[in-house]
Amino acid sequence: MKGIVVAFAIVFLIIGGLWAYSGVWPPLVVIESASMQHSDTRSYIGVIDTGDLVILKKQDASSIRPYLESVGDGYSTYSELGDVVIYRPFGSYDRTPIIHRALCRVVYNSTGGGFDVPALASLTSEQQDWEVKGGDDVWYDIHGTLVLYDVGFNDVEVRINFTVMLSNFANAHVAPHGGLITLGDNNHGIIDQSSMAGVCWRPVMDNWLNGVARGELPWFGLIKLYASGQASQVPIPQNSKTNLLISLGLIIGIPIAIDATSLILESKGISPGAWFRKKLGLPPKQPKTKNEPETEKTPTKGEPKSASKDGSDASKSKKGASSQKPKEKGGNKGKGKR
Repeated sequence: MKGIVVAFAIVFLIIGGLWAYSGVWPPLVVIESASMQHSDTRSYIGVIDTGDLVILKKQDASSIRPYLESVGDGYSTYSELGDVVIYRPFGSYDRTPIIHRALCRVVYNSTGGGFDVPALASLTSEQQDWEVKGGDDVWYDIHGTLVLYDVGFNDVEVRINFTVMLSNFANAHVAPHGGLITLGDNNHGIIDQSSMAGVCWRPVMDNWLNGVARGELPWFGLIKLYASGQASQVPIPQNSKTNLLISLGLIIGIPIAIDATSLILESKGISPGAWFRKKLGLPPKQPKTKNEPETEKTPTKGEPKSASKDGSDASKSKKGASSQKPKEKGGNKGKGKR
């Protein structure tokens, strides 16, 4: 029972700590696709792969650093420039949240009717090569297609077609608005806001965000994918499966090995504690002697003397106590003669 209580307490502390750090519930999300992988066949620690558990953290939208805003100083997360965000497509709670990298922030220019991309204003051609198809190569009031070259770990070409985006707003009878343009690292340059992706054709608004990705627990999300039957529907790198089995084997096997070693040592009359102390080069633990007589404590200056049960001074000698005994006997005898 004590072991069960301790186990539940540890789990509660871990989950409670994650919740306190995250600020949202649930604090962990399982990666169910390969859209953020940096390889189609292998997974890597420090990259978001299928079956990873990613920690979600609530963060103010204004402090999120998209890819283009991070080119200048090299700010990166998960082996690539910029922050990775988790958002609800169109703000709907009924749809599966998407975890993709923030590429850039766009602002609707109500005066000109196009879109501004402020991050381009501070970038030189050496830092980021870009152009506008169907318009002037300026970062503001873009009506055509913004083309970004050599983006990401695989140097892909990314196209943001503002012409189609504005047309979609008009057809849906929705007022145009700005937000984040998002892109999966492994989606070959096709942004979520593209009609080809079919994910979320509108820029991601601040109130659609669940948070940003911070940290990961690799491979352990595969347990959920296998339990729900999703593992057969998504590509899972083989080394992720192998690493999960090795990790589970170590978690289960190490306590069993410790118990088995203790039983073997005890069967040979060896104390496990003494054996480990010897292996570590520590001095043997001194055993306590049984029935060891207690030495009388000499009271220090200012310390009150201890008193006996009847209130008499415990510091009196045994000799003084026994010298009164014959007198009492003698006195009783005299009284008896009378």
